[in-house]
Amino acid sequence: MSKRDDDVPRRLRWAAVLAAALVLGTGAAAAHASWSSTAALTAGPLASGSLDVSTQWGTDWSGWVPLYPGRSADTALLQVTETRAAGTTLRWRLTATPRVPADLSPYVTAQVFVGACGSGILLPANGVYAPAGGLDPGATVTLCLRVTLSTNTPNERQGTAIDPLLVITADQVTS
Repeated sequence: MSKRDDDVPRRLRWAAVLAAALVLGTGAAAAHASWSSTAALTAGPLASGSLDVSTQWGTDWSGWVPLYPGRSADTALLQVTETRAAGTTLRWRLTATPRVPADLSPYVTAQVFVGACGSGILLPANGVYAPAGGLDPGATVTLCLRVTLSTNTPNERQGTAIDPLLVITADQVTS
């Protein structure tokens, strides 16, 4: 026959078990904290590389010819090369921004193509070109600029040579 211990109430026994679990659980966490350690790491100087680009006309190109409404003119192919390839691993993207004289800008459309004008890849309005992950160090991109004179150009603006500017920028790709 089993004898029940009536001297210790059942609630008191459960409270003792719970208290022991809390004490042991907290002690284990404290022991874990007492065994952690940290160490300072020495860091050397951080440096970023640099990007340089060079441009070269693919063929002789003498300049712009006078344009008439609805007509276009294309540049020769322009080779843009990242020239800091030796010893660098920086990937890059190219931005090509065309600019035309302010007095002609309402009547001129400028488009930049990667490759030949009309058959290459038309750059978006922001002028940014880079494949996924960026261009390789030392890569060359071929560009062509096309300008078109609008059909609603006033008579005094027709037949003048448009002298646009193509601003080339190389930026490091970070991802």
